[in-house]
Amino acid sequence: MKKLLLMIAAVGLALAPAAASAQQYFDFNGQTLLPAGPGGDLTMVSIVDNGGVIDPPLPLDFANFQYTLVVSGLTLITDGAAQFYSGGTITLYEDDGTPADFANMATFMDGTALLVGSVSLQRQMFLPSLGSVAGDVDWTGGTRLSEFAPADQLGWKFFSSVSNRSTVTQPGYDENWDGKTEPSEPVVETESTSLGEVKSRF
Repeated sequence: MKKLLLMIAAVGLALAPAAASAQQYFDFNGQTLLPAGPGGDLTMVSIVDNGGVIDPPLPLDFANFQYTLVVSGLTLITDGAAQFYSGGTITLYEDDGTPADFANMATFMDGTALLVGSVSLQRQMFLPSLGSVAGDVDWTGGTRLSEFAPADQLGWKFFSSVSNRSTVTQPGYDENWDGKTEPSEPVVETESTSLGEVKSRF
């Protein structure tokens, strides 16, 4: 009887979703162009690099590819102490060709679009040179969207620090954004384990 109970417990654990790491996000550092006023668009180009420390929500091959995160078409709706932007597109690219170069924005967008989605956000400056961004992301397309369960594709968060200091802002850009986009909860695998696969482990 004890052996049967242990077997049932083992099967239950094996069929449960794989335990995800406590944190999962795409860590990015990039440069931003701000609009001149309401109705104008914000653009941000960045390089994704989790530094081998935090797991990205998708397995990424940093050894053989470069990953970039691009925000485009993000329209300034309300200006003021806090700025509100909406209607933007966010894209995660994978590229094994042209290295991303801030002097040429096109090099951030010439790879395979792994994830494509919509983004809206609020930007606020607390000091003349320092601020923050907080927003929402829903993934709706891309070659690897199906690796997320439908519930895991929506409701992601977008956070970034903002600095316009010349030490971190590249020529031709207005600000440096150093941030992350992450699911509201750790993403779990969409594939379920079959009973046959469980049996083969014993």
